[in-house]
Amino acid sequence: MTVDLHIHTVASGDGEFSPQEIIQFAKANQLQAIAITDHDSINSVEAALYWGKKHGIEVIPGCEFSSIYKEKWLHVLGYFIDYNHPDIKQWCDKIEKVRKENVDAQIVKLREAGFYLDKDKVIENGSQPMPISYSRAIFSDHRNNNNQMVNQYRSQENYQLRFCLDWIVTGQPYNAPQYIPAVKDVICLIIRSAGVPVLAHPAATLSIDDDPLLKDLLEMGLMGIEAFTTWHTKEQEDHYYQFCQENGVLATCGSDFHGKSKPHIHIGQVKNNGYKVVERLTNLSHMHKRSDALA
Repeated sequence: MTVDLHIHTVASGDGEFSPQEIIQFAKANQLQAIAITDHDSINSVEAALYWGKKHGIEVIPGCEFSSIYKEKWLHVLGYFIDYNHPDIKQWCDKIEKVRKENVDAQIVKLREAGFYLDKDKVIENGSQPMPISYSRAIFSDHRNNNNQMVNQYRSQENYQLRFCLDWIVTGQPYNAPQYIPAVKDVICLIIRSAGVPVLAHPAATLSIDDDPLLKDLLEMGLMGIEAFTTWHTKEQEDHYYQFCQENGVLATCGSDFHGKSKPHIHIGQVKNNGYKVVERLTNLSHMHKRSDALA
């Protein structure tokens, strides 16, 4: 039986499906376990646990936290977090507030750059949109049909995501700056809530030459790297798996399924996704809980 440890629901600003629908997809794909990892949100975890139990799918409570380190935008997955922990709830509430407050500024920035987009389209999937939500609003607005910069992306695979990464995310020319937590604080938060911190899809924002940065993260308490993901080429998979082996950390797997914002990605499509990775995550989580009990 296989697993998928990186799945988004409607609780993410760029997710499409409800927890119940996600469980149905997992069942249809004969998955044994999945992780619910919404962007800075735990709002779908409880429902996913309920539907997972009902349909015989193991659900790992998780979250994908945005963070920054050395001007690099990083996502850290927290597995087996105590989603009722007051620090987790307070953290997610703060990030939601920041994203909501930044919507108008980000729209203004993009309009000043010459793009048409409407706010209702940006927030159609939730009031705390992710960067790709702005990209989607731009590409769906017919007033941009003659924009050469927009059109050069339309023939690319996952063109909305590509445009977003090139122009809108943190550090890119059309980004309206907002508060993003330091990666060390994110890792500490996950560990404090008995969770296991794992770096998501490193090649999304890092190059192979950034391995010294990864070692910094390990010193901060990072316990794994998502080596097998739809973001990675075979060469990148091999590189990050080898890095994990050499440094004694866990290599995880996840599709990063969202729905229509990433239409070519499907639940359960990643490789090296056997149940053993869940067992190792469970052991790491139990280790944290034992440490807390002894403290």
